[in-house]
Amino acid sequence: MSWIKSFSKKHMHNWFCSNVAQNQSAGSFRATLGQKLFESCTFSFCPTTSRLLLLGTLVLAFQSCKSEYQQYVDRELGTGEIRDSLIFGMQMGQTKKEFYAICWELNKQKIITAGTGNQYAKYVVDADTISGDLSRAKDMLFYGIFDEDDVMRGMDMKYAYQTWAPWNRDRHADSLMNQLREQYLQGYPGNDFIELEVEGLKTPALVKIDGNRQILMYPVNNKDVKVRIEDLRYKLDK
Repeated sequence: MSWIKSFSKKHMHNWFCSNVAQNQSAGSFRATLGQKLFESCTFSFCPTTSRLLLLGTLVLAFQSCKSEYQQYVDRELGTGEIRDSLIFGMQMGQTKKEFYAICWELNKQKIITAGTGNQYAKYVVDADTISGDLSRAKDMLFYGIFDEDDVMRGMDMKYAYQTWAPWNRDRHADSLMNQLREQYLQGYPGNDFIELEVEGLKTPALVKIDGNRQILMYPVNNKDVKVRIEDLRYKLDK
């Protein structure tokens, strides 16, 4: 078993990821792998045992090359836990007709209004109507995410402070995102958010996954923060 000590998991991971990144052909990849192992190892046991150990090492290398995000997704979906709650009592799996019926009722109660261009519904968060203090008030625009059968698979939202101004750093998107993170952790208990590098974004996004439900938030600009709640079972099957 001395070859295991001389060819550590860390060395295997670095060599394996480097070769995959260089897009080597399957044939040359296998040949190089065999050469590296034989150069670093002394096989003093039967061929079957060596093949099993080689396969186990490859599996470990593949797993360690997976992104933290993909491991997060696999772990949570593997629990089989179903989280379907959204906002205002809405749930994944409801129809577009049900979504509009709930919004109609909320509008009648003057809880929500129509957003700009009638493309989103609008709800004001954290407005102190008793004292009239609007310093922490936020506009939340929202609309359901629907599949081809008009079944709701999530919720698309955008937040901004009502008192936002270019010169007011306390009301910029980064401050808003920190506050939203705490609010979503309270409203959707479970796992914490982790940072996620997203192509095209200058700053990391935040993602939280509990079972099948993913909550992703990221700054759109220095004013707005986007939040998407999605059913990973549907998202990954598309």
